[in-house]
Amino acid sequence: MADPIYDEINLTTLKEIYPVVIEDNFFLDTPFQAYLRAKSLVPFGGGAFMQNTFLYAPMIGGSYAKGGSFNITKRQTLAGTQFDPKYYEVSVPEYKEDIQVINKGPLAVFSLIDTDLRNAMNTMSAIIAVAMSLHGQGSGTGITGNRPNDINGWIEALNDGVTPGWEGSIFTAYGTAPRNGVIGSTLNSVPQYGGTSTGALAPITYQFLEELYQICSIGREEPDLIASNKALYAYVKERIQPQQRFAQERDPYFGVSGMRINSAIFLKDDYFPSQKFGVNDANLGNYLTSSFAGAAGYKGNVPTSGTVNVGEVLGMFNTRKWLFRVSDDPEYGFGFGGFVPAQDNTRVVGQVKAACNLECTAPRLNGQAFGFGG
Repeated sequence: MADPIYDEINLTTLKEIYPVVIEDNFFLDTPFQAYLRAKSLVPFGGGAFMQNTFLYAPMIGGSYAKGGSFNITKRQTLAGTQFDPKYYEVSVPEYKEDIQVINKGPLAVFSLIDTDLRNAMNTMSAIIAVAMSLHGQGSGTGITGNRPNDINGWIEALNDGVTPGWEGSIFTAYGTAPRNGVIGSTLNSVPQYGGTSTGALAPITYQFLEELYQICSIGREEPDLIASNKALYAYVKERIQPQQRFAQERDPYFGVSGMRINSAIFLKDDYFPSQKFGVNDANLGNYLTSSFAGAAGYKGNVPTSGTVNVGEVLGMFNTRKWLFRVSDDPEYGFGFGGFVPAQDNTRVVGQVKAACNLECTAPRLNGQAFGFGG
């Protein structure tokens, strides 16, 4: 190698880092998780599991003739679902030489530890955001397979035990409670297909949105959040917004502009399932839509034969009926447990950990739809 090694510029001039900020060119945003954190976050203080009790039948009663006998049979009207906490971790490995000798003092423009810890927290949030649109059962038959270690995402809550959701799986039980048995359809929410009867994608319409909204409404209970990836959000604006049906409004929980549809605000969620913008990311999870085979008995206009193309996906949520359960332990509540040394070198490692799950207390007040194209 020629001597000298460095030229005069490198020997006499410092490099410039400007702006003094690390630009995030990887992570995306998720208003669904933001809503759950703001409105539905419930600490989990311990216990064998999380249980939710619900009413599934009326009492016995009716008209009677004077002097007639009453039916005083005691009918069971209550049932429950149960969920286990699911565990997640993101490791933060460092070398002591890097953080104690090199990346320190005024010449350390960025703190390596602070940067990696922020990255780990963003990674954890992204993994959870993707998992929320998937499932946590060992009986998955769709494109993401079995996921017994993951949270019980909204696709298994918004199912009827007969019809597949966007991922292609059918969930005959929710929170260990069997659907369509003694409790009837109490835990059911029928997935709706917006494509054609042959399984081809179709444009979204105002009629479809309004009718899905009414399906998810009972009395004073109405959806407050509609979420989709930005492809479907754009399709709605392109096809419906020009008709001046919806007004733009700034959302108080996520801080971005969305479209108001009745009592719900429609926001774009970058981690929502999508054909155009979805990704099968080995680091975060799969939110890239595909297709599945139709079969007899499907409801919600889901084709009963041929290939069912999923396309773009929409979720209509009553977030008052969701519980985002997170451990109240500082370490397992999206906390950092500190660094511990390795056995035979100078590497230290710590984990950001979370023990959490997602519960829907009223699936019938929420809905999912798919099958939309541009």
